[in-house]
Amino acid sequence: MSDLIVYGNDFNFMPLPKLTEFEIDIFMQIISELNENRELELFFMDLAYEIWTKKHQSAKETLENFYKLADKLLSFKVKYSVKNKHYAFICFEKLELIDEDPDPRIKIKAQEDFYELITNLQMGFTKFELKEFMSLSGKYTKTLYRLLKQFRNTGLLKIDWSEFCKIMNIPESYKQADIDKRILNPAIKELSAEQNLFTNEKKTIFKNLTYKKIKDPKGRGRGGKVIGIEFYFTPEPKRDELKEMIENLARTEKEMEKNSGREPKIHILTGEEVTELTAYISRHFQLKNQEYGGYDTCKIKDLKYIDKDNKKMVWGLMLNQENYKEFEMFFDSIAHMKNALKLD
Repeated sequence: MSDLIVYGNDFNFMPLPKLTEFEIDIFMQIISELNENRELELFFMDLAYEIWTKKHQSAKETLENFYKLADKLLSFKVKYSVKNKHYAFICFEKLELIDEDPDPRIKIKAQEDFYELITNLQMGFTKFELKEFMSLSGKYTKTLYRLLKQFRNTGLLKIDWSEFCKIMNIPESYKQADIDKRILNPAIKELSAEQNLFTNEKKTIFKNLTYKKIKDPKGRGRGGKVIGIEFYFTPEPKRDELKEMIENLARTEKEMEKNSGREPKIHILTGEEVTELTAYISRHFQLKNQEYGGYDTCKIKDLKYIDKDNKKMVWGLMLNQENYKEFEMFFDSIAHMKNALKLD
C-alpha cells in the first residue's frame, strides 16, 4: 500500500457516503492506490490489515464489514459544480471480491470522471501520510483532518456552514450545542494534541488549532444564525511542492545514473522505478483538433525512453479527454516534449 495519499483538492469538498470509521479507512486506502491505473487489484488483508489489528476483529468480521462497504461504494454518486458546469456521476464502475482462501483479492474500477477528479493535481492537491490518517479516531475527525490538510500552508480554512455540514455528514437533527460537543470539540482536541504516531518523538498534527463560527450580521442578539465557520492553526512552512517534487525526482535520476548497477529507486506513489520522466506523468496539455478545429484537453498517461530508428527517444501514451481515445507521441528529448506540449 502507498505510504502517502495524494489527490486533487476537489475531492475534499465532495461529500462521502455515510461511512463508518472502518469504511473510511478502507476507502482512503483505495484512493491512495488510484494513481497510474483506475482499475486496481488488491489483496484484501493488505488493504485491511491495519484496521483488522486495530479493531481486534476476526478476519471473518472484517470481510463481512467490507461487504457492507462494497454496497455503499457501488451506489456512491457525485454531484458538484465548477463555474457554469454541473456534474453528476457514479464513482466506481465495478467492485469484485474474489474470496479465495487464504488470500482473498479485491478488484475495483473507478469511473473515468471520478478517476480524473482524484488524479488531476494541476489545480492544487492535498497530501498526507496514510498511517497518520488511520491513527485518528472517529469519522468526523478524519474528515476535518482532510479539509485542514489542504490549507496546511496558510493555517486558515473558511467555509460556508451549510457546505461544511454537508461535507462532514452532520445529522440535520443536531443542534449547535450538539455539534460542538459531539463533533468539533473532540476533533479539535485530538488534532491539536501531541501524539506518538511513528516514533518515540511526539508530534502535533495541527498546532494551536481553534475554530470560530460566523453568524449572520443581520441576525439579532447572541443567538443569530450560523452562516460559516473558520479554522485557525499554525501553518506548515510554505513550499512549492510541485516544483520540489520535480526537483527531487530529477535529483534521484542523477543519483541513479551515478550509482548504476545498484538497486533502483522506487516512486513512493506508484511503486514504479523513478526516472526524470516520472514528474510529467498525469500532466495536461492542449492539442489542436485537425478535424474540427479548436483544442482538445489531453493527459499524459505514461512516458518511457525507447530505442527507435537507432536513436534514444521519449515515448508517450496520451489520453484525449474529449473522446477518451489513447494515442502515442514520440519526442527527441524531454526538452522537445516540453516545448511541443507547452509544459512549464
